[in-house]
Amino acid sequence: MSRYTFFVRAVVTGGSRGIGRAIVEAFLKENYRVCTCARHQEGLLVLKRELGDPINLFAMPCDVKDRDSVKSFVNHCVSFLGKVDVLVNNAGVLGVREKIEGYPEDVWEEVLRVNLNGMFFVTKYFIPYMERGGFIINMSSGVGKRPAPTWGAYAVSKFGTEGFSLLLAEELRERDIRVYAFNPGATRTTMRAQAYPQEDPTRLKSPEEVARAVLRLIKLRPSSVSLDYEDIL
Repeated sequence: MSRYTFFVRAVVTGGSRGIGRAIVEAFLKENYRVCTCARHQEGLLVLKRELGDPINLFAMPCDVKDRDSVKSFVNHCVSFLGKVDVLVNNAGVLGVREKIEGYPEDVWEEVLRVNLNGMFFVTKYFIPYMERGGFIINMSSGVGKRPAPTWGAYAVSKFGTEGFSLLLAEELRERDIRVYAFNPGATRTTMRAQAYPQEDPTRLKSPEEVARAVLRLIKLRPSSVSLDYEDIL
């Protein structure tokens, strides 16, 4: 990292709760300037209030599956940050746990629009503002590497995340921008509880532990594109 300016400008999508919120908080504690978004203004207002309305945090609503909404978010973030050193594509939805034969078609389309199209739009529009030596971290999942029945559109979207990250890493190699598909593993979040309602959440790692792993990933700059939480402990 000594070859580059210390990373202080970060964008985190889906930053109002869960892992995204924990990453926002971790970045702020490292004195990063942070731009974040969520679909609903209410969650962002709660986020800012609970964090003490820090001056180095900019937050605005954005629907990542809507390219015009993403363009507006990018323009406002660039006005706030100037350039971007770290982009974390965290926004995502689970959909339903259902076999393909019975999977609701509207849910399938929504999950792919948010998890795949949203990641594409956000990344595409931020790339021109990414600094040399920066990072793009795409939040992935174990079901994006190993097929699991009933994970449907979510699994397919995370397979897409893995492939997108591998492709993007090659395209941005000349600019020394590292790209990662990062699988946080089982984490104590609302989405996890939705997927496994009978699971004891106290047995899972916290979002804050995942956020610390993301910071460690940035400091280590590993060469592998696809990483699990355990890979960077």
